[in-house]
Amino acid sequence: MKYFLSFTLLFIVFSVHAQVKIGANPDSINPASILEMEDTTRGVLVTRMTTSQRDAISTPPNGLQIYNITTNTMDIYRADGWESTAYSKTDESLVYVYSLDDLPAPSAGGITLDANSMYIFRGIVDISPYYLELNGASLRGIDPVRDGVLSSVSGAVLRSTDVSVFMQDLAVIPMSGSTSAYDFKDGTKTKFCNLFSGNSVVELSGIPSLGVGQVSGFLAATIIKNYWSCSDGIKVAGNMGKFACSFTLVTNLTTGAGIEFLNNLVVDDIDLSNNYFIYPDQIGVKLNPSAQVDRGRLTTNMFRGNNINVLNGLTPHDIGWYMSQNTNIPNTRVYGYIYANANANTSTNTQPNNTFVKIEGVTSSLKLLKFESDTNNRLTYKGKESIGANIFITVTGKAPSNGAEFTIALSKNGTAISNPNHSTGAMVNNQTFTLVLETEVDMATGDYIEAVIKTTTGDMTVLITDLQFRVRN
Repeated sequence: MKYFLSFTLLFIVFSVHAQVKIGANPDSINPASILEMEDTTRGVLVTRMTTSQRDAISTPPNGLQIYNITTNTMDIYRADGWESTAYSKTDESLVYVYSLDDLPAPSAGGITLDANSMYIFRGIVDISPYYLELNGASLRGIDPVRDGVLSSVSGAVLRSTDVSVFMQDLAVIPMSGSTSAYDFKDGTKTKFCNLFSGNSVVELSGIPSLGVGQVSGFLAATIIKNYWSCSDGIKVAGNMGKFACSFTLVTNLTTGAGIEFLNNLVVDDIDLSNNYFIYPDQIGVKLNPSAQVDRGRLTTNMFRGNNINVLNGLTPHDIGWYMSQNTNIPNTRVYGYIYANANANTSTNTQPNNTFVKIEGVTSSLKLLKFESDTNNRLTYKGKESIGANIFITVTGKAPSNGAEFTIALSKNGTAISNPNHSTGAMVNNQTFTLVLETEVDMATGDYIEAVIKTTTGDMTVLITDLQFRVRN
């Protein structure tokens, strides 16, 4: 009777409170829990089974849990199917930076980052008066408007030497007139500098700086979808494979140029496309006199601002450069025009008979774009891309005797191209004739073309009084 009474009272307590405590401190239970377990040396071990055993459970209810020893996952039944919860170790290479304290200890004015880590900045982190030595580490933010680094250090805020650089979605705020954002150098021409989308260099109101800074060397330096709102643009230097900048907004410049190629630059390729330059009274793209560029391309860039000097030190027709569809920049043309008017002194000897010879006489240049004419009646192609050239030649002269006939053609690299050609019929002495030839020829760097003439009526000399010789692609 006593046992029955105790069980009844226990049942009443459980029924009233509807709570169970297992483990330590059984008299202390969280009022919000129906079941609480407390222990400092043991855990909870749920049902353990294989995938096959799990799938054999008949009509499992939503919320049923097991530990799957086949996949080593906690599985839960939900919405008419089993779902596994995968576990992964924390990636120790990711370092979240909320303040200066989250970075390595400063030394000698700088903070050297761990080469094997990616530093993810949250908020604007003030590292003054220090700079960051990237040391091969990657940098990024989550929100490119709100995440970044700020410093008043003398020199660049971010620096690297002979290592690859990767940045994304990160703002840099240089906080003094002696501070720039970047100084990235690679003297080996084997590394990469990747400033991908969302990076920015921004000055705070009333605090001018040295601007974006410098990128020097690298096998390839690539800047995509960046934003620069600062006093000066980027400087490019060193021995470099390729420099590419696209979809970048450059604004509020007060000194220098948006993109400047320094005198010590030796670069294989430059590609500037779809950038937007907005500021008055400054330079868009500047090429210093001693910079060496093998090939450069500017396409679909836009320049806006009062008195902006779009290009400085280069033109669309410079050897190795191609420019197209940029605002305020003419498209690149390949064109050459030489002529001789009223030639009264120099005759052309057509010997031997039926053989094309070069037309003699002094020629002048009207316009030469990627062509040169250092010899009379010769146009030499200097461009670096092969072209299909359209040729137009007009020749005027006088027949030296009755029955004289003449034919003109084009010569390439000293060899006459006999067809197409244009011929006169038999003429009388002193009869004026004009011959016109239009043709096409493929040209590569260094190829030259000349206007040539022949006769089939015996050896004779002919005075060509006028010559117009034009080539374009």
